[in-house]
Amino acid sequence: MRWLTKPFLMFVSGVVFISGLVFNTSRTLREFIRFRTGFRPRPDDIFIATYPKSGTTWMQMLLVQLLGKGDVDFDHILQKSPYLEELIRNENLDYMEKMPSPRMFKTHLRYGDLKPAKSARIIFVTRDARDTFISCYHHYEMLRRFRSPFDRFMKRMVSGNGFFGSWYGYMRSWMPHRHDANVLWLRYEDLRGDLEGQVRRVAAFLGVPVPEERMSDLLEKCSFEYMKQHNHKFDFRMGLYGEDPGAFIRQGGTKPRQPIREEHVAELEKNLAKLRGDLKLKDTETF
Repeated sequence: MRWLTKPFLMFVSGVVFISGLVFNTSRTLREFIRFRTGFRPRPDDIFIATYPKSGTTWMQMLLVQLLGKGDVDFDHILQKSPYLEELIRNENLDYMEKMPSPRMFKTHLRYGDLKPAKSARIIFVTRDARDTFISCYHHYEMLRRFRSPFDRFMKRMVSGNGFFGSWYGYMRSWMPHRHDANVLWLRYEDLRGDLEGQVRRVAAFLGVPVPEERMSDLLEKCSFEYMKQHNHKFDFRMGLYGEDPGAFIRQGGTKPRQPIREEHVAELEKNLAKLRGDLKLKDTETF
């Protein structure tokens, strides 16, 4: 498909269907084709696959500490674990080629769009839907830099038509692969409840030895306290604004939830029950 030249891509328009998704703009289609034609996978690539606000940055830091032997000598976490879609969007294909192996990417792509190689390793992280939606709301506010109606935002998220795309659709794409040999499924709540245990799971999955004398330092650097103290290393907005935009690392879901209207909770529970049934999840398997 090298014949797909830039002038051709600039004039693609209309509504098209790719991997079950609808793309209404030429920009999105250009990015998708650029990814398919320009991204050169390596057999040892590592992907952090998450729906937005489900522990992505936390897992990036965890992998950087595991593979970088405690390295915190970086200005921003994206220098160590870049956002795949952003590299594609900005045509930074050369940057990806120059990255040392194993490359670590964060991505919010659905499984069918990423189509990872069987040799690639994927850390798939999920989080409670309500906590995810609330965190998405605060992220949206930071992104837009103004307050938006909470109830309206929640209604769209619960219905599957939110700003970040359908959470249900994302789960339908990834959950069937949760037991694939090259996929490690982790829950945000388990990371919060037993960080050391989950670190050991990730290390075993990646085949990375962790000397016992390193564990306490690793856990400290992956703590919310440490990451909040070094907020500038993780805030996606750094460099976008001249003044301090406020804290990106918030609370890690340790405080009571912001209240969601009863009708939205009822709709969410109905949608989750249907999703669980469609995916044939066991009683012990929770998002």
